[in-house]
Amino acid sequence: MSATSESKCQTPESSSLLGGSNRGRSSSRKRQLSSTSEDQMKPPPTRQRSLSVQRQSKVQSSGPPSSPVTFKTHGESFNMAKLVQTTLLKPDVFQSIVSEIKTELISELKTSLKSAITEAIQDAIKPLNAIINQQQQKITSLETENTQLKEHVDKALSDASERYEKFRNLGTAIFNSMAENKGLKEEVATLNADIEELEQYGRRTSLRFHNVPLSKEDLQNTDDIIVNIANLKLGISPPLCVNDINRSHIIGKIEGGKAQLICRFRNWKIKNSIYMSKKKLKNNSAQIFITEDLTRDRQELIKRLNQLKKTQKDSLVLDL
Repeated sequence: MSATSESKCQTPESSSLLGGSNRGRSSSRKRQLSSTSEDQMKPPPTRQRSLSVQRQSKVQSSGPPSSPVTFKTHGESFNMAKLVQTTLLKPDVFQSIVSEIKTELISELKTSLKSAITEAIQDAIKPLNAIINQQQQKITSLETENTQLKEHVDKALSDASERYEKFRNLGTAIFNSMAENKGLKEEVATLNADIEELEQYGRRTSLRFHNVPLSKEDLQNTDDIIVNIANLKLGISPPLCVNDINRSHIIGKIEGGKAQLICRFRNWKIKNSIYMSKKKLKNNSAQIFITEDLTRDRQELIKRLNQLKKTQKDSLVLDL
């Protein structure tokens, strides 16, 4: 079965393509041939001329293949298959098709590679994402713990600051108390010194007589015993009388028939005249000697001085 169609072509570009006589093809035809392979397999478009195309085909259910498709133009017959083959084998058409195929393949390859790379990256970063999530959880936990620790530290610092302030105030109070205590001690020491001075001043008219022979019967006659020592052993002039004594009495106990007597004279002059004559008692048989009536502190001081005198030390440190 064959089909023949005729048409007249009015474009010079179509005639030159089919006849092969005109080599100066237009740029518009090149763009049509290079656009897609489907457009290149179509016959040239007709504008004003008539183009008759015969197509012959044989369709049989069983038997030899159908005859090639042909078409006629300007009285010439063309084999459609050969025309397509010739067109495809032209360098510019072939390069255009190859370029299109190459571009398409590269695009598809890029898409496939991008998808594969994306999938591979996703698979690769899944463990990393898990690790990152774990680390993020740890960081969050540490931040929470650090916040709690900071709160504890801030509270501890606040408590320490309050305690330091209390201790500082307490230290200031203690320092002030120590200063006040020192002042009070100095004041007490001054008062004690004043009292001791007053006490010693009250004893300025008194003398003590040591190793005085005495019996119990003489305890009521101590004034007479003092008068006898002053007149008989010291030779006081004018002589001492009982009226020159305000009071006398024993101190301590009688030991070995001897005792210590204290006597307060009527005035300082009488007391001083007797005290200045005490050297006359040196080497007396009774070993009587006279000392001033000193306070307890001054007695201790004299005692230590005597001890140092015996040990022949040249210096003395006094605790006042």
